[in-house]
Amino acid sequence: MLETFKRAIEPPPAPAAHPVYRPDGLVLALQSAARGFRRPWSARLGLQPHENTYKEHWGRIKALNKRIASEIGTEYDNLKPVADLLARLSEEVSRFLDNPATWHPRPPDEREAEAALSSIRQQVYTDLHKFVERRLVQDHLDDWRAAYDLRGKNSTFGRAQEINAIYEAGAPIASTVINSVAAEFIQEMRRLVYQAIVAHGGALQADEP
Repeated sequence: MLETFKRAIEPPPAPAAHPVYRPDGLVLALQSAARGFRRPWSARLGLQPHENTYKEHWGRIKALNKRIASEIGTEYDNLKPVADLLARLSEEVSRFLDNPATWHPRPPDEREAEAALSSIRQQVYTDLHKFVERRLVQDHLDDWRAAYDLRGKNSTFGRAQEINAIYEAGAPIASTVINSVAAEFIQEMRRLVYQAIVAHGGALQADEP
């Protein structure tokens, strides 16, 4: 019986094959995730149109702003910026993880591949929760409070612009010319994803000379 208990708490065996990734593939995934988050929110804020996403009533935007500024929560009704960015990043990073450049020491079968990838995905998803909340909320609490404090004429438009600026800083869309904000975002995400890959037996493909 003692041996049965010991076997029950033993970690699962390490996968027989390990994924190897090209580092440059992650940048495209992050670009797509940021765009998938930012464009619908720009429409909700009334700053630009977006297919199937409509401008929210100013009172609902202000209610969301109040909850975040007061540190009560990070969402109001169906307005969930943190959950939205988490979903987009998880989706795109999972797509990146599911398509390694190669496998070592040999190509796995379907079961082996899933075993190798699932643990990496789980750690990335867990780490992303704190990362997203910090990028969109904790690092910008003063900005959320300043946006909520706006009053009077044009305050609705001003608040929308301020919130959009927070999203722009929290989830920048990398372009051909990468500014310092986008570079920091990419660097942090690379560290988060690469640590999960290496921690679970994966590796990064060395750049070719």
